[in-house]
Amino acid sequence: MHDPNLTLISRDAYLSSLSSLVHMTMQLLPCDAVLIAERTRTDRTPDILARAGSGAAPDMSAVTAGMDSSTGQLTAGGGVKSGVFTRGINRFHSWAMKPLKDDAEGSAFLLCLNHARHPFESSSLTRLATLTASFDPMSKEGQRQHVRPPSGSASLMRYLDTRITATGISTTSPLALLRLDLGRIGPINDSDGWPVSDVLIEKAYTVLREIAPDPCFTVHLGGGSFAVAVPLERDVELAETLANDIIARMNAGEDLPDNGFPFEPYIGWAAYPFDAPDTDTLIGFANAALARIRGQRAGSHVNRVAPEIAHAHSDEIGMETDLRKAIAGGDFTLNWLPVLETDTERVIAFEALVRWDRPGHGRVDPSLFLICAENAGLIEDIDRWVLHTACSQAAAWKTPLGVSVNVSPSWLNTERVASTIGQALKKSGLDPARLQIELSERRSFGSSDSARKELARIRAMGVRLILDDFGTGFGALERLTNYPFDQVKLDRMFIDRLGTDSRVETVLRSTIYMIHSLNMTCCAEGVETEEQLGFLDAHGCEEIQGFLIGRPTIQLPEYKED
Repeated sequence: MHDPNLTLISRDAYLSSLSSLVHMTMQLLPCDAVLIAERTRTDRTPDILARAGSGAAPDMSAVTAGMDSSTGQLTAGGGVKSGVFTRGINRFHSWAMKPLKDDAEGSAFLLCLNHARHPFESSSLTRLATLTASFDPMSKEGQRQHVRPPSGSASLMRYLDTRITATGISTTSPLALLRLDLGRIGPINDSDGWPVSDVLIEKAYTVLREIAPDPCFTVHLGGGSFAVAVPLERDVELAETLANDIIARMNAGEDLPDNGFPFEPYIGWAAYPFDAPDTDTLIGFANAALARIRGQRAGSHVNRVAPEIAHAHSDEIGMETDLRKAIAGGDFTLNWLPVLETDTERVIAFEALVRWDRPGHGRVDPSLFLICAENAGLIEDIDRWVLHTACSQAAAWKTPLGVSVNVSPSWLNTERVASTIGQALKKSGLDPARLQIELSERRSFGSSDSARKELARIRAMGVRLILDDFGTGFGALERLTNYPFDQVKLDRMFIDRLGTDSRVETVLRSTIYMIHSLNMTCCAEGVETEEQLGFLDAHGCEEIQGFLIGRPTIQLPEYKED
């Protein structure tokens, strides 16, 4: 059945993959025992390759004979069958089987056994069919040296749904969900590549398997992320103890691969039913608890979801749902903030600011719902609405003033920004020379190559590019030198301190000089006093925004030339 040239390490990995499958199957159905057996065409009795569960290994000759003569047989997809033995075998009375292999060399199957005298439920048979559909431990892939842990959030969802909602599982039986992240995976991927990080991930999975007691369920969610579901009989705080044991073991350094990279583990957790009433909420709260501590260097690396975290997460989930509805219905409005030219003291443009009245909550701070949109992958849809609406309204103004629209740099990598802008210009008929696109220096621009190409496409249309919130991020000078901006907007944090902090004034003078030396113009945000305006005008800042000249208003600009 096996390649005789298989190395010992590869053979161990092969058997480990089978062990992973039987443990996962036992936890997901659930059942009392699971085994994988195989037989050649010349053998009548199957050999057991992997087993999990209670009791001694059953007599396989009796099992196969008993399956053939069983009563109450049922079938499901993928060749899954089940039945009830006419006589108990090693105290097992019911069985469910899924074939894994059947070829010229022989056959192999996965067998689930229960002490109960009634057959497996049809829902269990369906789960068995889908569980093994994408996992073929008998294939040559199962003989690789590196074996992945069970992967995917779908497996986790199936397990939690089974434990939380299955018949016979008491709602008072606590279940903890531990979400673990390895903080070093991202930097290792960037510096040393995927093969190195893969070794670290496999070592981490080995540690989790050794520490987490039966019947815990461990799943790999991708990258350096894992989840451990912990059924608890009495004390929910045992989950905290297990989490601390995992952190201590990984930080001890005994299990590190030869490359010596640290695991840098973080664990956030929540418990059902104490913290969360259902599967989705439990996963969300565990993720929220992890997000609160991920990346911190001081303090505990274990965090249980707190009421305030749970409330904030619930509100964010609700906000995301409401945002999706608002996007579908176009339920946003635009406010307009004037831009003043300092030497003529005339309004030359308006900036479009998106606003949202959330049902049942009223006006939401843009910084909150736009961050929620970024995290939920909805920002492109909102930016598209703003672009089309702003261009359409600006095209109808009596005076052809400039219009400035904020676009998140986070979707530059999609290389759809330029085409979206082109569509908005074409549909509205707006002159491209009137449009300015603002990109915040606070946000990541993604791949520099993709960003540079996309920004070049935008400029080629005749649209101006503005670097917004200058001085508030980590790569301000890098952005100036790498990307083709026409203007830089100085953040209000500098303007607020004009007249009170001589160091800020020195920085602003030098910054304005540098911007002009790069053949860009300058705009200052948050100008509220004549003194601030005087300083900026004296040092050559061409444009300003702020309450000194006007607040954002929903009224459409209708300025006329004198």
